[in-house]
Amino acid sequence: MDDRRDLQYAMTTVLVKFIADHLPAVKASAVAETEAADVQAAYNALRLRVGTAPLSTLLNTKTAKEARRVLLKLLPVVQGPLRSLATKARNADLLARATLSSRQLRAMKPEELRDVSAALFDAADAQLPALANYALTAPVLAQLRARQQEFAGTVRTTGGLIDQRSTANQTVDDLLTALMQQVYELDKPMEVFRFLNEELYTGYKKARRVGGRSGSPAPATTPPTAPA
Repeated sequence: MDDRRDLQYAMTTVLVKFIADHLPAVKASAVAETEAADVQAAYNALRLRVGTAPLSTLLNTKTAKEARRVLLKLLPVVQGPLRSLATKARNADLLARATLSSRQLRAMKPEELRDVSAALFDAADAQLPALANYALTAPVLAQLRARQQEFAGTVRTTGGLIDQRSTANQTVDDLLTALMQQVYELDKPMEVFRFLNEELYTGYKKARRVGGRSGSPAPATTPPTAPA
C-alpha cells in the first residue's frame, strides 16, 4: 500500500520530465498535447502539497520492508515445531495456523500479516512447555515475537504521515488520485505513437514503468493511493 504510493509518485516525476523533454514530438497529436498539459498541471498541484513528504517517509518505507522480510524469514522457525505438535495432538486448528505457506504469507497485506503472525505467536505461547523440547524456549520465543512486534509497528506508519498532509479541501491522496487519472487519460492518445513515432512511444512506456507499473489503468471507482 505505502510502497505503491511511493512508486506512483516516483513514476509521475519521471513521466512529467519525459513529457517536457519530448513535448515537440507529443504535439503531433493535439489531444495528447492537451492531456499532457493536464498531467503537468495535476503534478504541479501535487508537488506543492507534498513538499518533502517523499523524503520524510522514505525511511519509514524502508524500515517496514526490512521488518517484513525479517518476519517472513523467521515465521517458519515457529511454524515447524507447531506443525509437529499439532500433528501429534491431532489439533486441526493449530495445524491450520502452522501450515500457511511462505507464498500465502508473502501475499498477505500488511494488516493481514500483522494479525496472522500475532495469532501464531499467541498459539506458540499456549504451547510453551511442549515447545521447549524443540528448543523454542520462552526467551527464544520472546526474541522472535519482538521481530513480529517490530513489523506490526510499521503497519500504516507511512500512510499516517501522508494522511496528515491536507488542505481545506484536498488531501495528498485526492491530488494523486486526480494526477493518476489524468495519466491514464494521456495513455490513450499516446497509443497512436506506436505507429507515428515508435521511439517516442517506447520512451513513454519506459517512463511509465519507472518506479511502478505501466499496465492498464484502474477503474475510476478504484482510485490510486497517495504517494509517500
